[in-house]
Order: sequence, then structure tokens, then C-alpha cells
Amino acid sequence: MHYLDLACRALLTTVFVVAVAGKVRPAAFAAFTGSLRPIRWIPRHARRPLAAATVLAEATSVVLLWIPPAVPAGYLLSALTLAAFTATLAVNLRQGATLRCRCFGYDAGPVRGSHIARNLVLVAVAALGLVAAVTADPAATVAAVAIALAAGAVAGLLVTRWDDLAYVLGGS
Repeated sequence: MHYLDLACRALLTTVFVVAVAGKVRPAAFAAFTGSLRPIRWIPRHARRPLAAATVLAEATSVVLLWIPPAVPAGYLLSALTLAAFTATLAVNLRQGATLRCRCFGYDAGPVRGSHIARNLVLVAVAALGLVAAVTADPAATVAAVAIALAAGAVAGLLVTRWDDLAYVLGGS
């Protein structure tokens, strides 16, 4: 299970690093903060602090996922952060709000059901990684570790281009 743990860590790390990198530039952060406007339960004065907390949670997840004693906490924070995103999107879509996806810093268009599916996949990856991490046998070969990390990183990059993949595959 060690390789599965590493692949899950690499996937989540890639997703969160791309997300953080895409939001930290001042213009991108302002746009991300503005994308929270249609979410009715977030008061105007709380948008910027909540946007900052989002970026902080994403960055903290990355750090925790690579500190050996903190790996389970990293998975838990990742899962909770992603679950909060998913619930917020689902509730707002159900209420008829039009949200823009700025998850990775750029405007990926309106939030759709595919974004909820993407986030649910990521929650499942975090849960699977947590189970793998706490049950892992640390014995590993360098080649297998490299393959697991590369596979996770490639999967993470594919997740960050979810909208493009959905378009190419003809879904929404």
C-alpha cells in the first residue's frame, strides 16, 4: 500500500500546488475572491478572509502530506477541504446560483456537475490515501517509488485540466 499512498500524495500535491500557484498572484486572488460573490451565505466582508483561508488550507495540505508523522493529518485536511468545496458547490447549484470555477486561478467557466464529480473523486483519493498511509509497509524500491510519484503527478495534472477533458470527451 506504500505505493498507493505515494501516488495519492503526489496527485493531491499536484492539484493543490497548481491551485495555490494559480491564486496567489494579486489579480488572480482578487478574481478568486470575486468568484465567491454569488455564494449567498458568505457575507461581503468575509470573502477575502475565506479566500485566504482556502489558499492556506490547500498549501497546508501539501506541507502536511510530506511530513511523515503528519501524513494522516494532511489527508484529513485535504478531504475536509475538498468536501467543503463540494458541498458549497452542490448547495449553490441546487439553489440556482451561477458560480464561476476559479479553482486553479483561471476562469474555467461556469460550475457544473462535473466539478462536483471531480471534487468527489479527489475526496475519494484523500480517503484512499489515508487508508494506504496508515496501513503501509514502508519497504519500497526506488523505481517503484518513482513510478508511483509520476503516476500520481500525471493524474493530478489531468485533474487540473478537468474542464478541458470534459469538453474533449463531450460531457459537462
